[in-house]
Amino acid sequence: MRRFVAVLWVTLFVLPRPSLGLTWTRVEAVPAADVYSIQRHGTTLYAGSSDVAYIGADEGTTWTATASVNPAAAGVESVVPTGGALWAGTYGHGVYRSIDAGVNWQPVNTGLAGLGATHIIEMVESDGKLYAGTSGAGIFALDLATTTQWTSFNAGYPVDTAGGVNDLVLHGTTLVAAAGANGFVYRFPAGATLWLEVAILPPIAPGLLSTDLVVSAGDLLVGTTNRVYRSEDGAQSWTFAGDGLSRGTSVLLASSGSVLFAGVDFDLNNHRLYRSGDRGATWQLIDEFLGVYLYGLEVAGDKLFAARTDGLWWTPLATTALQSSTWGSIKSRFRD
Repeated sequence: MRRFVAVLWVTLFVLPRPSLGLTWTRVEAVPAADVYSIQRHGTTLYAGSSDVAYIGADEGTTWTATASVNPAAAGVESVVPTGGALWAGTYGHGVYRSIDAGVNWQPVNTGLAGLGATHIIEMVESDGKLYAGTSGAGIFALDLATTTQWTSFNAGYPVDTAGGVNDLVLHGTTLVAAAGANGFVYRFPAGATLWLEVAILPPIAPGLLSTDLVVSAGDLLVGTTNRVYRSEDGAQSWTFAGDGLSRGTSVLLASSGSVLFAGVDFDLNNHRLYRSGDRGATWQLIDEFLGVYLYGLEVAGDKLFAARTDGLWWTPLATTALQSSTWGSIKSRFRD
């Protein structure tokens, strides 16, 4: 032990100490306040504030604001363009639909029943249906041909233990939900009749919360309270993919092809930003967000976007591969 400590201190004193931090630019068209969500659909980005959706055309180059979805909403958590309309999922007031690019909004909440059913966390379109993951009532489906009635989509899904959905994605033709606090994800392949429960760390990992999902070059990755795991078979099995990430209370993910980004909430809502160029095998610390909360990450064109408590920000992708080290980041690697 003494020998290891001695060598460690010699190594630390000779290490270079370039400054840590990327150059970030705030999107001025979005207020410098909480931006709760950021999503990309095609070449357009959608960001959600407390009650307004912001539309970033041309890979987030130009931004316009919609009308207020609902002034009483506590956050626009998901925005999806599909079925000839724009859909906004709010936290506390359900789902809204606009057929005029956000000039006017109409609630579409019939059928959303149960505790937390109007707290929409994520929405996904697949095969003519819109699916909504909620904070308490599991998952609902809406037929886009009629758009009048949500129906429960919880067959085989344990609402009592995993009703709080943290993320919902479409991986190929399989719906995958990150939910619950026992180290499970849930998958619903095309043609299935029931949700299938899959343990990230078999057979069960009490306290392991899956916080985010991202599809990257055919892989599916899940961020958790215990770093990151990767699936190569459509969420049927998982392997550890978080070497180099500090432990934290949540992990947010984004991808650009095979390049991954992870935002780790590591200490009292301070976040570290990491990059991986090898499918999550190793991670490089590239920045820290201190004193601001990170709600989401997204890649569009040549930019990495960050939705934060102080607005929407971006940094050039070309700069995110820079090697950086600080005394704090070096200590964290040995502490974790």
